[in-house]
Amino acid sequence: MAAVDGQPSLAGPPRSFSDFFSTAPQPLPEVLVPFRQPKYLEGEVFFSFSSEEILKTSEPFRFSMVVKFLRQRPSLDSIRAFIRSRWGLSSIPVVSAMQRPRNIFIRMTNESDLRKALSRESCDIDGVPYRSFSWSPEFDEDLEPPFVPAWVFLPGLPPNFYHASVLEMLTAPIGKFIRRDNPTTCATRTDGARVCLEIDASKELIHHFWIGLPGMPSSRRQEIIYETLPAYCLKCRCQGHNQKTCRYGRDPNHKEKGGKIWVKKPEQLKAKGEHIASDVPNAVFASNSAGKKKFQFRLMAWG
Repeated sequence: MAAVDGQPSLAGPPRSFSDFFSTAPQPLPEVLVPFRQPKYLEGEVFFSFSSEEILKTSEPFRFSMVVKFLRQRPSLDSIRAFIRSRWGLSSIPVVSAMQRPRNIFIRMTNESDLRKALSRESCDIDGVPYRSFSWSPEFDEDLEPPFVPAWVFLPGLPPNFYHASVLEMLTAPIGKFIRRDNPTTCATRTDGARVCLEIDASKELIHHFWIGLPGMPSSRRQEIIYETLPAYCLKCRCQGHNQKTCRYGRDPNHKEKGGKIWVKKPEQLKAKGEHIASDVPNAVFASNSAGKKKFQFRLMAWG
């Protein structure tokens, strides 16, 4: 747009062809898999691939993640705009819909962007909360893998151990290292190190480790604090609850044992002409107006 009356143009610099090309979706790099005829087993047609072929075909998606919204997801255009403006990625990812209407697939071009996206502490887009997962060829939309990004704090860890290579080694028994937070990276907070790890929520967690031989005066017993680790259910393979509270396969008409037992109070019994036998502990005798015993029962004490 030309300037008017000597005023500078309000339009930004013109975008080059390379700018448009970089934001346009690019074709996947072609992966050649040798052709083979289908196989048959009991009337069923099937194909099989070697682990090397699976790995090879998965290479273009090695920096991908799945986002599962906990309620109706925003539009894809809104999600793309939010990611561009809020996530601070070095390149623009490809965002696409998946089979389940609440799920989206995000394909990035480098590991740094993937780590940054997985370790975001504010897990919502336009106010809609979500859960994020690293994608793998075994990913199943109907199930949630137990490997979840979680923030872990190592209180009192000496600052000379804040290097990424050291933290990755120290946290290996806990989970897969994703990244450090900025205060740990810059050592602007030296009361401990804070790291994001991909943790298997289905396994028992460790709560400390030793730097040096355990129990020695010169060694350090390092405490582990888990900040954001969700519950995981092995029964339905979903996050957010455990097996005890899982509703999968539960009979809706089933009533749990050990519920409350309602018993008449002494004043209610007296009002109806009934009396409590004081010589028999934990026993109540009900009688009619004629004084004849109608029934009896024993109240068992709950210990």
